[in-house]
Amino acid sequence: MTKAPENSSSATARADLQQQLLAIKHRFVDAIWRSFIIIILIGVPLSVSRSFTSGWLPIYTLHLAYGLLIILIALNTKRLSLPLKSMLLLFTFWLIGVPGIFTFGMASPGVWWLVASCLVAHVLYSIRVAIAMALLTLLTLSLIAFGFVSGLLQLQVDANVYLRQASSWATYIIVNSVMFFVVIRALLSYNEASKVTTKHQFRQWIDDLPLGVLVRDKNGQPYYQNQAANSMLGPLLQPDASGNDKVVISGTELPYPPQDMPGMRALRGETCIVDDIEIIQEGQRRQLQAWGRPGYNADGELAYGIASFQDITERKRLALLKDQFVSTVSHELRTPLTSIRGALGLILGNTLGEPPPKMLNMLQIANQNSQRLLRIVNDILDLQKIEANQLEYQFQPVDLAQLLHDAVLELESYASAHQVSFHVTVTATDATLTADPNRLMQVLANLMSNAAKFSPANSSVSLHLEQTTPDQLRLTVTDQGQGIPDSFKTRIFQPFSQSDAADNRARGGTGLGLTISKAIVEKHGGQIRYVSATGEGSSFIIDLPRQRREQPELPQD
Repeated sequence: MTKAPENSSSATARADLQQQLLAIKHRFVDAIWRSFIIIILIGVPLSVSRSFTSGWLPIYTLHLAYGLLIILIALNTKRLSLPLKSMLLLFTFWLIGVPGIFTFGMASPGVWWLVASCLVAHVLYSIRVAIAMALLTLLTLSLIAFGFVSGLLQLQVDANVYLRQASSWATYIIVNSVMFFVVIRALLSYNEASKVTTKHQFRQWIDDLPLGVLVRDKNGQPYYQNQAANSMLGPLLQPDASGNDKVVISGTELPYPPQDMPGMRALRGETCIVDDIEIIQEGQRRQLQAWGRPGYNADGELAYGIASFQDITERKRLALLKDQFVSTVSHELRTPLTSIRGALGLILGNTLGEPPPKMLNMLQIANQNSQRLLRIVNDILDLQKIEANQLEYQFQPVDLAQLLHDAVLELESYASAHQVSFHVTVTATDATLTADPNRLMQVLANLMSNAAKFSPANSSVSLHLEQTTPDQLRLTVTDQGQGIPDSFKTRIFQPFSQSDAADNRARGGTGLGLTISKAIVEKHGGQIRYVSATGEGSSFIIDLPRQRREQPELPQD
């Protein structure tokens, strides 16, 4: 498995992260060295002053030597590299801690120095180095403890006398205070490094997205944008003084209103999706789809407008090619099919004389299949027009009860072929509404033919028209089939969707009828839904307003 090459932006971000982490470590080490100066200036004189009661001990000589060495290093930390001063720092911790324990035992703050060195190692190196230091510390303390218990080691001063000295306690408190400072400083440095690393990871995740992300502050100014946004939204982020590069309404030269951009709408508390943005840059047009969503702070106040952008130029081009191909093929098919159907109709109408019985059966099969193929072509063309929002409607007053009876007459032969009958019940006293009668007839034909097709022989399909409210009519088409499989329910209204059941596949169809019906019903301001249980049939329910309500137009992909 080959390793993906690192792009320049990721390499730059990684190098920036490393620089920030190094800076944090430098500040941490320098702060610890500066704290040592306090220990030296106060602690060493106090420690040496104990020689008046305990006599001069070798540890005091070491303290003086350490003091001079530490001051020399602390004053030159800016000149030292991080690895060198980090190694010297850990060495100093042990150089101060171990002799103190040998001399004063557990009464010495040396134990703190060794424990603190483990924490410092974790901040400067890694958890593995810290664990290694902890094991070394445990081993060292165990050996010293064994030495005192076995008598191999002895305190060089009387502990009672040592603990009664004020200078001993002053030294102990000062040193331990510095140790507390080391611990707190280590925790702060670790927290700072974690924040920097997390921020880097988050930025890298966002920068690696193919979507452009643009965040605006509450004043509408760009607050953050990822790499994709920089390359995708050039004229939006940095307007071109020449006016050649610009943001326009799709398909026009009109400037896109800044207040209608998704990020600005998000600052007004809106959640939106648009696909009418075009970027003109270096003479090329790119179409964008964008989403806007408001962002809130911890107090619940609107603080940011978040917008994400996707370049859909290629998708639109492919969709256009698909539509052109489907349209061309469909129209090229419909013309000869219409001629074939007309010719077959003339022959079956005995215009050329009555055909022989054997030929008549074949001609009827050909006629039925030509009609079926023509319906498929028409459905595909209608779906294409629906997707392009170009399907034409002629709204006028319509008597839905009469339209329902007309549909029954039109589909009577189809129902007879499936040995099914239609049963109509109208309880609405006034069944008039504003609609396109031809489109509603198309919906009725789809639902009624499906119901007849999936009902068992010698059964009936119920058609019930009622008035649910003064302003709404409801039509219910109920069959006595096997019901809709659960696996098919989530995609029943999707284009070209058919149940996977073998017997359903055998019944034929393109899977476009319900998709087209849903679009037509919604164009009338209505809704279509279904109720179905396995083995108990299905009911498709259409609610239509008497006066059409305008439906909001949704962006087309």
